[in-house]
Amino acid sequence: MTFWGRPPIHALELAEAIQNRLKAVAPAIWLMPLHRMHITTLEVAFSRTAAEIEALKETLKPAIPHIASYTHRHRSRLVKPMISYDLSAFALSFLPAASEPPLSPAPMAPDSVEVLRQGDSYTYHHLRRDVWEQAKDAGVTVSSRYVVPSAHITLGRYLTEADHATPEQRRKWVDAIDEINAWLEAEVWDNADSKLIGEWVIGQEKGLDVRVGTLWYGGGRTVQMGEGF
Repeated sequence: MTFWGRPPIHALELAEAIQNRLKAVAPAIWLMPLHRMHITTLEVAFSRTAAEIEALKETLKPAIPHIASYTHRHRSRLVKPMISYDLSAFALSFLPAASEPPLSPAPMAPDSVEVLRQGDSYTYHHLRRDVWEQAKDAGVTVSSRYVVPSAHITLGRYLTEADHATPEQRRKWVDAIDEINAWLEAEVWDNADSKLIGEWVIGQEKGLDVRVGTLWYGGGRTVQMGEGF
């Protein structure tokens, strides 16, 4: 059981452009489908039986509507996207905003930028903290697999060693990532004229996705989707 943030269209467009660049270098990689992309705001529980998850869901049920739409009035901004990677996967990682110029599309009516503006003092880490506290207050013991603070969406994983079998291939892969990260920093970050937007306010278009089931690689089912802006 998790609470996911769903990327808005402009974040998906950026992720797709990066995926295409990576695929050109390593054709055998597996890419996360755009419609399954997410950021894990809180993992409530993992590797439990369906009955155990159902019990957790019932315990959380009174709090779910408030948690799902919490981002509507508690807006945290992520900026400076960069590819991060390890031996199993690669992702697009973000940093909390700190007074960078706003780039995202304005909230749609009837929302007002000025009325709901909180500034960058409320970060994604504050959002994670608040959602964790709400789950705890609802009577659930949160048992997350990963506790290190992170703000990323998975871009893909390695299926075989076909593209990375030799030192030369591995160097080509690392060099490609470095080149894309340099391009992001030079042409996308803080660039209002860029066709691709390197910023994401959690809750844009959709609130939090309260999700249960077999969640690997974006699977599972939605219990409730919060209100977006």
